[in-house]
Amino acid sequence: MLYTYQYKKFLNPEVRVPRSEIRPRNIYRISSYKTGDPITKTGQDMRYVFVIGKVDEKIHCIKLNEIKPIDFIQFLNKIRNKQIPIKEDQKLEEVLKKFGKDGKQLFEGYIKNNPKIYSTKLSNYRTYILPNITNAWEIRFEEGFLKELFGIGTTIEDRKQLIRDEQSKDITPQERTPFPTAPDNEITE
Repeated sequence: MLYTYQYKKFLNPEVRVPRSEIRPRNIYRISSYKTGDPITKTGQDMRYVFVIGKVDEKIHCIKLNEIKPIDFIQFLNKIRNKQIPIKEDQKLEEVLKKFGKDGKQLFEGYIKNNPKIYSTKLSNYRTYILPNITNAWEIRFEEGFLKELFGIGTTIEDRKQLIRDEQSKDITPQERTPFPTAPDNEITE
């Protein structure tokens, strides 16, 4: 099942970035990719990715569309550097723990053995060649939302409700899906 529309409600605001500025430990929306099928993806097929690492002209990512938002938020909380205060218009990488640029340490330590984030069933590991990316948007979170997301002064239930509230804003009935979502054994294309 794709969770694109649920992510779309809280992965904002977006800032367009040149492909040379795509960095590990950030979330991006890759809207156009030269060798993609199709080249430009919109709607449910938008490419939201969390960049794990960057090696030469290639980025290694986890595609978020197949991951339940609550599971991804819990993953981010595990790699959050709690010693860094959250500020306005801050890149996600600035509040996460530091890992090698190639992403191997992040992948081996936190992603590889987390079936809610990465598995053959999810089929969500992606590599992108930087020169083939024609449009990329970096996700920048608002300061208040990041504080709530990382649970500064809130409980787990408060964070879950925050995500539900963000997802339910301005959604048409066709886009609305229940939260959490359909059972794990349900497969949709």
